[in-house]
Amino acid sequence: MKKPIRLRIQWLILGLLAFAMLGTYAGSVISSVVVSRNNLKKNYLIENQYYAQKLAAVTDSLFVNMIKNLTMEARNEDLMTNDSRKIHKELDFILQSTTYFNSTFFADKTGRVVASAPDMALKGTKLTSVGAKKSLEKKVPIISKPYVGVTGKLILLISVPVFDESGSYEGFLAGTIYLHEDNSLIQVLGQHPKHENNSYVYVVDSEGNIIYHPDKNRINDNVKENKVVQYVLEGRNGNLEVTNTKSIAMLAGYASATSTSKWGIVSQTPKESVMEPTFEMARQVSLIAILFMLFVFALSLSMLKKIVNPIRNLALYAKQMTTEPSRPVPQIPNWYFELKELKRAILIAVDFYQTKLTNAESESNLDPLTGFYNRRFLEKKISELDRYSIILFDIDHFKAVNDQFGHQVGDEVLKFLSELVKGETRASDLCFRIGGEEFLIILPETDIYITESVAEQIRKITEYTLSPSGKPVTVSMGQLSRCSGQLFRVIEQNRPGVIQGQT
Repeated sequence: MKKPIRLRIQWLILGLLAFAMLGTYAGSVISSVVVSRNNLKKNYLIENQYYAQKLAAVTDSLFVNMIKNLTMEARNEDLMTNDSRKIHKELDFILQSTTYFNSTFFADKTGRVVASAPDMALKGTKLTSVGAKKSLEKKVPIISKPYVGVTGKLILLISVPVFDESGSYEGFLAGTIYLHEDNSLIQVLGQHPKHENNSYVYVVDSEGNIIYHPDKNRINDNVKENKVVQYVLEGRNGNLEVTNTKSIAMLAGYASATSTSKWGIVSQTPKESVMEPTFEMARQVSLIAILFMLFVFALSLSMLKKIVNPIRNLALYAKQMTTEPSRPVPQIPNWYFELKELKRAILIAVDFYQTKLTNAESESNLDPLTGFYNRRFLEKKISELDRYSIILFDIDHFKAVNDQFGHQVGDEVLKFLSELVKGETRASDLCFRIGGEEFLIILPETDIYITESVAEQIRKITEYTLSPSGKPVTVSMGQLSRCSGQLFRVIEQNRPGVIQGQT
């Protein structure tokens, strides 16, 4: 059989203390990480939305100023001359006086370039680009979609119509932004203050094409399937946790620049960037918590010895007091109220159970129903007697009583009979219940004649006395005298109703 595991209370308490401290530590770290992560996510979403809205306003203002600048220059009389060098000088002035454009040019109403800056490389070129066609067709200020110009560069075209003094359309004045080169958009949008957190801004036009992105390889990609881009092109402002077209989880804020360009500004931070400061915070919390836990554990260990040692001493005393009655009672500190009370209770319990054991041993010799001695006590008592007689009897037809009236009435009949027998026997006589309805009376130092008289008296009184069943019960009897160690064999062989003596 496997030996049971026994643990000392000191180790149990230490284990419980360690478990509680580790649980508290784990709970603190986990809750800190969760709360910090959620707060950082919320803050990044709000900050990105705010920043996107701010950049949208700045972008709107930038393009408004571009168009105003070109509109004002379109009224210059020098554009109405046929002197391309003079027009070139004016275009170069526009480039030098602002940082809006990478190049400028003036095209006549047929779409042919009259002059350009910073050089005259485009002079005489017939423009067939989407931006140029739209400018010639609409004859209003235009901000084009990205397209590849005659120079082979991906550009944005910002143009305004040019009219003479009589209001006749003469062509358009345009500034271009090279999207893959340094430009005014980069100067405005490329100053995102949170690049150390891998945050960045990108801009999409009204068709969902990227017109600005820190990664220039992404420029002109269509990202309309992105949920944030869909929202921003609908004119919404807000924030959202989203997975981008590269399957990267992002915390995005978005805003629409609707006044002129109809563009969308998205400021976003990779979700994984949130975890870096969260884990750093968890690391710092862990260092502080571990130092504190070590201090508390050492202090608890010292206090635990003062608490546990008296308990152990009392437990050893309680274990060995039955085998070593002389073992001294352990001393308990006066401040230890609970243990002093436990010690007192143990000592009281020992006295109580010793008395109880004596009483229990006595009660174990009695039949609980009739109060007569039981067969176990008969075996013990018979060895102490020298000369005695016995009366052996049982109740006639007792099974019928149980069957007719029930076992509860049967028990009452047994109690009734035992009371009658006690009334007809002496104080020195010993009455036993040796079976269900079988009884035996030992009469010490009594001859057969007195025994027969007692037996007859019992038989008569039961015959003429009403029992709990509503009518008398009868008994069958036998007597023996001068029995020796063969008593139990004689009891088994003699049936009630047989009167027999032995000298």
